[in-house]
Amino acid sequence: MEELVLTDPVVKPEEVKSNFKIISLTLDHEAIAHTGPPPATVEAGLVSIRLKDNLGAYYNHQYTGKTATDFIKYINTANFTTNSLHKRILQRLSADGILPGTVTGTPDPPAGVFDAE
Repeated sequence: MEELVLTDPVVKPEEVKSNFKIISLTLDHEAIAHTGPPPATVEAGLVSIRLKDNLGAYYNHQYTGKTATDFIKYINTANFTTNSLHKRILQRLSADGILPGTVTGTPDPPAGVFDAE
C-alpha cells in the first residue's frame, strides 16, 4: 500500500510518527459546507480523507466548497495508469502543506472479486 513519508517526522519520547496511509475517502458534490470566518459562506462540495499513521492514530482532513468540487472533478477525470488514486491524494495533501513529505510504495494488488484472471 502506498503511504506518505513525512519530511520532518513528528518525534515524541520513544515514538516517531513518520508515515500516513489513506483509510477512507468520501466525495460529495452536494454536501453543504460553511466556509470562512463569520458570516460564513455556504458552498456545496466536500472531500473527506481519513488517514492512519504508523502509530495507529487516525486523522481526518476535509476540503470544502469550490476546492472540494475542483478536487472531485480532478479525481473523476484522472488517468490512474501510472499514479494510483491513493498516490494522487497523498501528493495533493503534501503539495497543500497538510502532510509535507514524499509518497513511497506501490499500490496494493487487487483482491477478491477484482482479481485479474
